Amino acid sequence: VRACERARAAAMAKRDEADERWIVKDREDGRNCNNWHWVETNLTNWSEKRLKELLKDLVVREDARGFVKVVELEKMKGDVTVQSRKQKKFPLYELELVLTWKGEVWGDDGKAAVEASGKIKIPDLSEETYDDDMEMTVLCDDETGAKRPLKEAVRTIGVPKVRGACQRFVKELKESVGKGAEASMASAKPPAEKRANAQYVVSAEENKKTGKVVVNYHFNPPPHVLYESLLDTDRIRGMTASDATMSKEVGGSFSMFSGAVEGTNIELKPFDGTKAVIKWKWRFSTWPPGHHSTVTITLEDKDGSTDLKLVQLGVPEAERERTEKGWGSLLFDRLKAMLGGRLLS
Repeated sequence: VRACERARAAAMAKRDEADERWIVKDREDGRNCNNWHWVETNLTNWSEKRLKELLKDLVVREDARGFVKVVELEKMKGDVTVQSRKQKKFPLYELELVLTWKGEVWGDDGKAAVEASGKIKIPDLSEETYDDDMEMTVLCDDETGAKRPLKEAVRTIGVPKVRGACQRFVKELKESVGKGAEASMASAKPPAEKRANAQYVVSAEENKKTGKVVVNYHFNPPPHVLYESLLDTDRIRGMTASDATMSKEVGGSFSMFSGAVEGTNIELKPFDGTKAVIKWKWRFSTWPPGHHSTVTITLEDKDGSTDLKLVQLGVPEAERERTEKGWGSLLFDRLKAMLGGRLLS
């Protein structure tokens, strides 16, 4: 009975006090209690190692006439991270892969009559493409008519096997993250930094130097869809998996990521047939009081789709890299997964 009474009492928050269930206590060691704040775990090294294991010496065809196989993963570009927030985890990956292959056709004497080698290029292994939409290009070095059957075997038999290996990698990644194993999978951890509530705290001294953040994306829907999505409370909550309050009025205030980001609408221009513009007075709650940056999001029509350009001025230099990555991994990459699109260089 007493235990139940204590539980009920703990569940009650006084009207004039903050509910402590929603407060993360500062810790001297800077640990992130219960994954309350955004934590990024880098699994790029683990991913490259696992993909090399899955793709090394992958047999495409082997019989009495010869063989064709994928030799190895030659190059991997991109990042694999796990974003954690309020005990929810999201693996994010966008990779470019280059594989090598080789094959031989044997003569009656058992010796190689034809030898061929080449590459398999995968420009985009990501959440949007890993299933059946993953594009692959098969190339043959010094291609000749004699080598072409080996290349064709890679294209018709090898490509599905490579796709299967990549799908297995994605499945293992998601299953491991679901079991909470990402910490042991990460080969290196970022250096510890001074934090409060597991978020970066920018001092007044660090705040003096500011920089600019520029982000460019292309989205499949037209500008008015993006404009509405970025100002809609429910859509922002869904994309960020956290609490948000958005205003659609100039001068109205907004907050995202359960109050970690806050600001005011400076300018709102709906789509006029050419472009739409959103301009925010924007800050992290951990920035020194009174310091804001200015965010301008331009949504330009591109034959019925949208080029998004974000320019953010006045970002504390110590926060610039973190802020730029956050726009991508915590907002626009998720919007891209929902609506379709790509990152622009």
